[in-house]
Amino acid sequence: MGAAWVAGDILECSAQALKISSEQIEAEMERIRSAFLEVRTELEESARRISEQFDPKLAEIFHAHQMMLDSFLSSREFETELRNSLFTAAQVVKTVFRRWEQKFAALESETFRVRADDILDLARRVLRRLEGIDAYGLAAMPAASVLVTQRLLPSDVVSLSRRDVTAILVESLGQGSHAALLAREKGIPVVAELPDLLGQVRSGDDLLVDAFTAVVVISPSEESQRTFEQRIESHRQSHSRSKGDCRAPAITRDGHAVSVEANLGAHDDIELVVENGADGIGLFRIEQLYLARELLPSEDELYDDLQALVGPFSDRPVTIRLLDMGGDKPLPSLHMRPEPNPFQESGHPDSRSDDCA
Repeated sequence: MGAAWVAGDILECSAQALKISSEQIEAEMERIRSAFLEVRTELEESARRISEQFDPKLAEIFHAHQMMLDSFLSSREFETELRNSLFTAAQVVKTVFRRWEQKFAALESETFRVRADDILDLARRVLRRLEGIDAYGLAAMPAASVLVTQRLLPSDVVSLSRRDVTAILVESLGQGSHAALLAREKGIPVVAELPDLLGQVRSGDDLLVDAFTAVVVISPSEESQRTFEQRIESHRQSHSRSKGDCRAPAITRDGHAVSVEANLGAHDDIELVVENGADGIGLFRIEQLYLARELLPSEDELYDDLQALVGPFSDRPVTIRLLDMGGDKPLPSLHMRPEPNPFQESGHPDSRSDDCA
């Protein structure tokens, strides 16, 4: 439940395109270079935050965006567009990024079409740096709102939490999109594929969002709201009972005890593992202890980190997987030569990228 906050898109709402003189070309190009550098730093911070709070693999979204950003800037398309159009830096950025977004959106492969959203995300970030404002974004959104937007991009989600938004409504969002993965990891309910959403919902509208059934009620009646509140309370009670039951031993109907252990991969996970009554840790991935650092941890630092993380399980089994880097998972603190995933290259029948490969 919450009031709608309709977020505009800086790609659509930014200032009218203005012309420049030929003498201003280099100055505008320098503004673009500076904006790209600032965005690169911003992406590093996003990667660090996601790596520390969630699965480090999700941080690769932003490392990939960094590579795309570098590739765009080195292509010289922005300079060419500046000289040919004599528009300001902001308009040139929109034009070049839109051109690439349309190319990817037209491809048959769903994997490549999803990359079109990544391109738009980079365009948004660069434009915010160029225009120096976030009036079109989420900075002014009141807490506990329902975010309503036409497209949801990773930069929208990375700074959000359940305290900021009660739910997100979006006109179009692919299941495999990076924004969808981040929202799911953060536990934010999302309802997508809502045609003409922005034509039906205005900022301030009261909304009821049921992400289980993908139903949204706009300006509900008092009766609808009471019924919805009763469902929420029933869900909370059921959740509370489950929290109590999960701490009891897991016994099958024929009397066999089953050990239920958790996978651990981020600092925040340990509280969730304890809260949900795990009998131990079946797999503790320690890559995050390396990815979150600019320098390799010393033996003592690594020991202290591990002890602090698994301390609550001192009387229960913990299985730690040793560092698994290289191939498709480079280590930032080491200058490792890029190489393909050896499993994928060999055509091995067990070739796959999950943790248990």
